[in-house]
Amino acid sequence: MEKIKFLEKKNRPWVIAHRGYRSSFPENTFSAFEAAIEVKADMIELDVSLSRDRVPVVIHDKKLDRTTDGEGLVADFSISELKELDAGSWFNKEFKGEKIPTLEETLDLIKGRINVNIEIKPESFEISEPMDAIEIQVCKLIERLKMEDQVIISSFEHSFFGRIQNFCKKSNKLNFIRIAPLLDVFQNKEFILSICRRAKAYSFHPNSSFLTESLILELKAAGYKIFPYTINENYRMKELIKSGVSGIITDEPEKLRE
Repeated sequence: MEKIKFLEKKNRPWVIAHRGYRSSFPENTFSAFEAAIEVKADMIELDVSLSRDRVPVVIHDKKLDRTTDGEGLVADFSISELKELDAGSWFNKEFKGEKIPTLEETLDLIKGRINVNIEIKPESFEISEPMDAIEIQVCKLIERLKMEDQVIISSFEHSFFGRIQNFCKKSNKLNFIRIAPLLDVFQNKEFILSICRRAKAYSFHPNSSFLTESLILELKAAGYKIFPYTINENYRMKELIKSGVSGIITDEPEKLRE
């Protein structure tokens, strides 16, 4: 298999599959990820939190109720307990038996096949920064699997980024992990540029509702890629492509490719 090239230059924006092919498959599952690869998305976006026994697992919500047959907080269950849950039937009975994947299992699945945007959920941030903090586990896993050229780490919790930078320094691999601040509410251009500078960001991932052509131009001029979320409507896809975004995070990767 030909090795993928991380964010290689294309004559179009990147197609980033939000939680996998989320519109047609149960989100954040192997089925959704395989489907995104099948329709030739350029990147998968997924979400990571910790289980009770501190294993990074791929799931979006703090609670299990919406996307599994379980109830309660993800953080209250061990990995073995989480693996007993059905993460597919809520979407469609044909996906009965889908499991909550660990991050390690997911990276093993997609290594060399597609790029990945790992979003670390804000509720996983810990002030004390234990040795097995989620951001450190994610970095160590990327390093061990030699996937540095496939990965962006993003979060709404920007405090993760300084710790990730420190990890890279200690590993003598300065800036080997690409970082992307997420932002869901409007802020002025100076604020946005400042958070990107502090994070030594590779890209900026904003809510598309406040993304303007002038902001896109300023960010690009400063050297940042722009990957807005979550765009599923044809007209908005076309607007953002015309405005010059670097890629689009979407539940509809096949539609965006077309």
